[in-house]
Amino acid sequence: MLNIVKGPYLQWPTQDSIKVMWETSQPASSTVTYSRTQRVHSGLSGGFHTLEDSKRKVEGDGGTEFHTVTLDNLDPETTYHYQVISTGEDGDETSSQVYPLQTAVREETPFSFAVTSETGGFGSDDFNREIFEQISRYRPNFLLIPGDSVSRGSRYEDWSRYLFSPGRTLFTTTPFYLCQGNHEENSSWYYRFTSFPEPGNYYSFDYGNTHFTALDSTAFIEYRDGKPIPREELKPGSAQYEFLADDLAKTEETGQTWKIVYFHYPPYVSGDYQVEEMRALSPVMERHGVDLVFNSHTIVYERSHPLTANRLDEKSGIIYILAGGAGAKHDWFHHKQSWHTAKSLAVPHFLQVIIAGGTLELHAIDLNGQLFDTLKLTK
Repeated sequence: MLNIVKGPYLQWPTQDSIKVMWETSQPASSTVTYSRTQRVHSGLSGGFHTLEDSKRKVEGDGGTEFHTVTLDNLDPETTYHYQVISTGEDGDETSSQVYPLQTAVREETPFSFAVTSETGGFGSDDFNREIFEQISRYRPNFLLIPGDSVSRGSRYEDWSRYLFSPGRTLFTTTPFYLCQGNHEENSSWYYRFTSFPEPGNYYSFDYGNTHFTALDSTAFIEYRDGKPIPREELKPGSAQYEFLADDLAKTEETGQTWKIVYFHYPPYVSGDYQVEEMRALSPVMERHGVDLVFNSHTIVYERSHPLTANRLDEKSGIIYILAGGAGAKHDWFHHKQSWHTAKSLAVPHFLQVIIAGGTLELHAIDLNGQLFDTLKLTK
């Protein structure tokens, strides 16, 4: 029988478009119906009312189990409701419930996003479901995942077990951005289940007044006998290195207020699995005014002091934040904090980041909903 086995879930929101993805148990057609909605206050709880003249239907290529349909010509920061429908070769039909989505906000509009990771590096089925449920309570515009979303990226069933099944409710309404960790294994499934611009393992995007750059640190570093060894790609002239330099240089002209980079291997952490070799990218990020770097790999929380050239720089340094959220490995911390550490704690957690013009606030929240660290930056 035809049914939906993953999704629907959302990818790549812009001010006028968004991608809807899902997987069916058999090859089938790909159709999304959607419409603008408005809030109606009636009865005890109210609800959404469909604007009839806005109803649309978009058909994708179909004939596959893996479906990606782009909704375009949308309005900025606007709520729509959508439903996916697939029909198999034998005429059997399956459809999702109707879910809300929101397009990306305008440059001047405040927004928030969440960060977590290690659902596959350490998390369990129940635990992962709890972390995604907690994130849902804060209603972020999107979610960043700096790697290790699954245990074995080459194993098909892991993508459902560690990511899509526990995150199902969140992902129907909240787009996610994933960069590769070592557990994704650069597998074909990573590229199948995401829809980022080519080459797919590194990319950038703007949201509100902020520029985000995602990198594939597993292409920069390989492990031999448990030790991180730099690859040629970590040197100037490689495709990804030059992408980072060019991408950040363009922000000097486009003028985004905030610049955020995220990748898996952490340049700074006072614990096991610090990858100091990744500091080779720091001069490029410093030169172009990056504000925050999000990492993972070590399954703890850690926030650095602002750093420039491997030294404290309270005026304009980069803050490195390790958000190894879906887990807590106390024994991975070293005996004492390193000089670069401002705050660290080994608890299951996620981050809520709120950006409003020239103000950025970061809240670190544990699995019980308790706040255990905050950061406020202003420009």
